[in-house]
Amino acid sequence: MSDKDYFSEFSPKCMSFGGAFLSVAITVTIYILLPLAGIAFIAGVGSSLTEAMEGSVDFNTILDQFAVYLRSLMIYSIPLIILSVFVGLYEKGSYARIPFKFAYCLYLAAVMLLFTKGGEMDMFIDGSTIGEGIHSIEIVLEIKAVIYILAIISALKGFLAFAEFSDNRKKYLENSAKKFNKKDRKKAKWTVYEDSLDDDSKGKKKKKKRGDDE
Repeated sequence: MSDKDYFSEFSPKCMSFGGAFLSVAITVTIYILLPLAGIAFIAGVGSSLTEAMEGSVDFNTILDQFAVYLRSLMIYSIPLIILSVFVGLYEKGSYARIPFKFAYCLYLAAVMLLFTKGGEMDMFIDGSTIGEGIHSIEIVLEIKAVIYILAIISALKGFLAFAEFSDNRKKYLENSAKKFNKKDRKKAKWTVYEDSLDDDSKGKKKKKKRGDDE
């Protein structure tokens, strides 16, 4: 990788589009598709419970407040999807992967704090949804300890990007050398083939010229 074309590991020649697709697919599944499934599940359970109570309690309205947090998770996860493109685009052991992997882990820690409102998940229930005689109910679920521990673990994983780099650097350079050597060989063969075609065309032109002279 001493050639100018391969000097920067941010070069498109060093990208893995298959890896980018896989990385995005995993991120979308975890932070978009699973929350969507959770929202659908909550809606189904709410409707079933409301029917079972013959409409005396509106469980759809109550449980939908849990779905709000899942929707927030999906919105906050959009930058994660964008970052996952670059995390997968560059292979382990590449300098180019480090900043994106580091940013991905740090932002994931921020997402945990943002969508749970810092570990305080509150739910306000209007009395009209649960019957007469109750004005309102407010429930606050405090999970600060759990959320902060998960956020710290996620942030620390960002520093593992450097360990990942050192562990896979040798293998990355070997694979890159093989890939680029293979491309160079193909390029050399194609150049030789083009030169041979040029020589043949030149030879034919010379023969034709001699025939015309005769």
